[in-house]
Amino acid sequence: MSSCRPPVNSTYLVIGQDLFSIDEYVRSQYNYSLHHHYHPRTDTNNTSPFTNGSTVIDSISNFVPSAFMVYTDLATLVGLWEPSDYGSGVEYADGTVDLFYPLPSSSSRHDNDRHDVDNDGRIVTTRSPVGLQIGLWLDGADGCFSICSGEMDDNIRRLSSYLERTRASRVFLRLGYEFDNPSFGYIDDPEIYALAFRKIAHDVRAGLTPDSRERVLFVWHSWAAPMAHLGLSLERFYPGDDVVDWIGISLFQQAYPWSSDWAGTMSDVANVLDFARDHEKVPYIS
Repeated sequence: MSSCRPPVNSTYLVIGQDLFSIDEYVRSQYNYSLHHHYHPRTDTNNTSPFTNGSTVIDSISNFVPSAFMVYTDLATLVGLWEPSDYGSGVEYADGTVDLFYPLPSSSSRHDNDRHDVDNDGRIVTTRSPVGLQIGLWLDGADGCFSICSGEMDDNIRRLSSYLERTRASRVFLRLGYEFDNPSFGYIDDPEIYALAFRKIAHDVRAGLTPDSRERVLFVWHSWAAPMAHLGLSLERFYPGDDVVDWIGISLFQQAYPWSSDWAGTMSDVANVLDFARDHEKVPYIS
């Protein structure tokens, strides 16, 4: 999985979550650069018709972050192939990947898959340089029980099919994000959450080609706030090193000195970071 890690002393920037805000963010960065004459690259060969041999006007693609983020749920998978609006703006995974790196006109097809097919009928995907981060809602302990009982197997296969075909260069899949958030329903049965995580990871990987297995990363994402009661611990939620690639951390109010104990402090964040280090996992700050 080393190919999906940022270079040493670097980070990946991921933004989300609705299509309009993502578009506005990137365009505003580009607009700012044009107004302030921020053009860091040089054209030493003087090959561009738009340069005097010293500076080059950057393309808007130079301001695209490493990945875009969307939310969906395993029960419906809405917002992946087609746009969906939960009330906070349009979420559309394929749309975000295509925003600044559209398919070449020669690759366009008039179907929902948006992929080429070679002479043998095999799907050929034109990858985009941008990645995708998907927050996958599992519907608490009840939803995890449905997953473990096999009721969601068809949806897991659909998810695996999407991950195989998406143009995103890499995909970070946050399964049951903020599993330790008391309002999300996973704390009722931490073990069933861990089992559901393992099942999804195994089943999704089984449906992917070797190449896609390398670019689909599974993120175990903690709320990074105090546990609801003393009987809980990160270990009880952990599905195992073999199915976790990155460890996610929610960072909201914890960094502020006025954050209340119940809402979490930096010591809670440090606990998750220590857990990630002990398990040799890359941290993912949300």
